[in-house]
Amino acid sequence: MKNKTIYLLPVLTLLSLQVKAQDTIQAERSSIVTLSLLSPTFSFAPRYNVGYMYRVAPRWWVGLEAGYGTYGSSFGMGTSSDYADKDYRIFEVRPEVFYSLRNPSRKLKHLVSAEFFYINHKDHFTTDSYYENHGYPEYRYDAADYKRIKTGVNINYNLLFYFSDRVGLNWKTGFGVKRRDITYSNVVNKTFVDNSGDDEHGDWFGIDRSIEQNGTHTNLSFNMDLKLFYKI
Repeated sequence: MKNKTIYLLPVLTLLSLQVKAQDTIQAERSSIVTLSLLSPTFSFAPRYNVGYMYRVAPRWWVGLEAGYGTYGSSFGMGTSSDYADKDYRIFEVRPEVFYSLRNPSRKLKHLVSAEFFYINHKDHFTTDSYYENHGYPEYRYDAADYKRIKTGVNINYNLLFYFSDRVGLNWKTGFGVKRRDITYSNVVNKTFVDNSGDDEHGDWFGIDRSIEQNGTHTNLSFNMDLKLFYKI
């Protein structure tokens, strides 16, 4: 009986360690739901973005974020500017891959990520103007249909701060490359304006150029967001 007990002890120990390891893996394979706090408020193209992250390995996550906005659901910067009218519609999707860095504390988690994004923005403007591909010339019009397609990739740094075991904030910032394609169609009463002497047309941080410049453009992308998250 004593010999049988000696033989059983290593087996029971191995089984216990295996069960504990499986429990740890299951605990690590958690999911996170996110809600952007800046997209509907601090943006000239406001929308509501909801995301989902899933841990597929101890340090690897995959995620997907989708956003949608209309003029009726907008508030803040979007409705206080001339960049969104009553026919405003926007949709975006952002698949993302995350890699978790070593954590200095339990409440702080650091991740780097690569995200791809697609944005489809439509509107109908009246009594406004737009610029041609290189910023000259400017055209004024009585009415026009507007479409903006933006695609690109960003490399981001993510800081997750936990208020509790499940709730926290995710601060994200990063850089990348974007391609923007803007089209004005069904233009009514198109009028040429000589803006060759204008100083960037009073453009604040290039916002007019990025939203109202007709044609296709490829340049650098800057990404910043603050999200509320809940760990499932």
